[in-house]
Amino acid sequence: MVKRHIGLLLMLLPLAVGAQEVLLPLQSAPRQAPRSKSPGTAVALPFFDDFSRPAPSPTPNLWQPQGVVLYDGSGIFPPTNGVATLDALDATGNLYPSASTSLFPADTLTSQPIRLDGLQPADSLVLSFYYLPGGGQGNLWERTGMAPDAQDSLFVDLYHAADGTWHTVWSRGGISVDSLVALTGRDWQYTAIPIADAGYLDSTFRFRFRNYCSLTPATKPGLTGNCDYWHLDYVYLDRDRSSVSGPAFRDIAFAAPAPSMLTHYRAMPARQYRTADMAPSIAMAITNLYPSDLATRYAYTVLDNQDRVLYTYDGGYENAPPFLPSGTYQTAPAHATPATGWAFPESNDTCSYHIVHTVQEGSAADQHPCNDTATFRQVFSNYYAYDDGTAENGYGITSTSSTISLAYRFDLNTEDTLTALDLYFNRTLDGQNAQVPFLITVWQTDDGRPGTILYQDSERRQPGFEGLDRFHRYPLEAPVIVDGSIFVGFRQESNTYINLGFDRSHNTSDRIRFLTGSAWEQSILSGSLMMRPCFGTSATLSAGTPRQPSPRIFPNPAADRLHIDGIDDGSRLELYDYTGRLCLAQRGTGTLSVAHLPAGLYLLRIVPQGNTPPSTHKIIITR
Repeated sequence: MVKRHIGLLLMLLPLAVGAQEVLLPLQSAPRQAPRSKSPGTAVALPFFDDFSRPAPSPTPNLWQPQGVVLYDGSGIFPPTNGVATLDALDATGNLYPSASTSLFPADTLTSQPIRLDGLQPADSLVLSFYYLPGGGQGNLWERTGMAPDAQDSLFVDLYHAADGTWHTVWSRGGISVDSLVALTGRDWQYTAIPIADAGYLDSTFRFRFRNYCSLTPATKPGLTGNCDYWHLDYVYLDRDRSSVSGPAFRDIAFAAPAPSMLTHYRAMPARQYRTADMAPSIAMAITNLYPSDLATRYAYTVLDNQDRVLYTYDGGYENAPPFLPSGTYQTAPAHATPATGWAFPESNDTCSYHIVHTVQEGSAADQHPCNDTATFRQVFSNYYAYDDGTAENGYGITSTSSTISLAYRFDLNTEDTLTALDLYFNRTLDGQNAQVPFLITVWQTDDGRPGTILYQDSERRQPGFEGLDRFHRYPLEAPVIVDGSIFVGFRQESNTYINLGFDRSHNTSDRIRFLTGSAWEQSILSGSLMMRPCFGTSATLSAGTPRQPSPRIFPNPAADRLHIDGIDDGSRLELYDYTGRLCLAQRGTGTLSVAHLPAGLYLLRIVPQGNTPPSTHKIIITR
């Protein structure tokens, strides 16, 4: 799904004495490189964008390239799926150079030129949009984002061709969502701006949104980050409209991304998948932007990776209530919580499926069909994932303890070989967390908590500058055979905040545990750690860890002896079978006798002396 990094919430939640779960705003976010801001081809009316396109940037045919990003709206319940977010990060994904605790100009979202020549003030030209400040509602630990302060404003400007300047025609001072609801009875706010001045009616007309931000003061540089953002949705400019009667869009649409069809995971190893992992139903958010009920038809289709139809669900017709004023989505179970009624086939082969959801009005033409389709790619590979691949926060534990352990639960259906761990560490100011030492650790589950340690690194690791703002694969020092329920994670060898990626779209807090003293504690934060255990030889071979020049291994396939050239005399050679069982281990020679081993696929691990990282190689033994 398209979900971009947006400003986030600073949260200090006291737990055990001297320990806190901490969610931090992001200091930076991967974004597309900035492009030219020159105007493009003029757009004809009507001008419409609800930001539902699956891309990180607004549609270039409608908007000038700038730093504003698209976000799927998880947790903020928008009018339709996808919003544009103005925040404190520039087009490179970093805080604006002028960012400070004083007010500073931040993002701007400017339309391409729009052809208004030939129109008259009497043509009832209206620009409308929905907006929502960041910060969310509900329990503090369930919120996404940080509310802008009173001075952190949102503006709308119109380009006045007659005098060649921008005129500010609307503004909104910073406010919390709770305050908006108390004032208006709803969270998302609809605004309509009439354009009656003849000076705007020109072929070079443009409009723009812009925001002003101010950083939250922090005791440490690492606690300062993105902030003060505003979400926009459903921007619409056309003639023959009324700014008085309120919105009346005959539009049925999806209001949230399509979900996984699995009960717990967004992705899982093909070898581990069982039909029992299928969710009994899936939650769909369908919105009706018309002021009265409309009949809608909903269906979804499952396709394989060659676009062959495997299953189709038809939810028939149901009435959908209007989105405003209560912010209500479709509640009819056949559309809102459709049954799966089908299961992916069990297979050990890596594969993926596309689930395509469609919704449409049953009795008339939908005003904007671009938002009537939602898709999800269900992946069965060699890893488990609760997260959707995008961080909204930095997660970590602060403690007076000298060590901190963080563990994440995964449930296996059959014995497997754990070979690597994918971790997503966020970048902090000047890469302050790049050298925080940690030891990857694997625990067997004991009464719902981490129990016996099955594996722990012998040497410390670090996030490293190359492993920030993305998933980085850390191969284990040796494969670990695991079964049943396990916890994977790491033990920090200091109490420095490590800033692990945290995804807010899926809540798995019941599977997160941390240890700073004598007892494991459960997380209370709503979201998922960006931590993915990887299984099998293929995970290690694709790790992408920097290596020394590869040794020469021959013959491969081998029948009797395996020769390894290009290693030092003190290297340790370890040969594992496909289940992760250690079959051979020796030091000081580059020849292994394999005549006694069964034919099959093996994993050769070469551990040099000193600080040179180990390397892993696929070996085939034949008979």
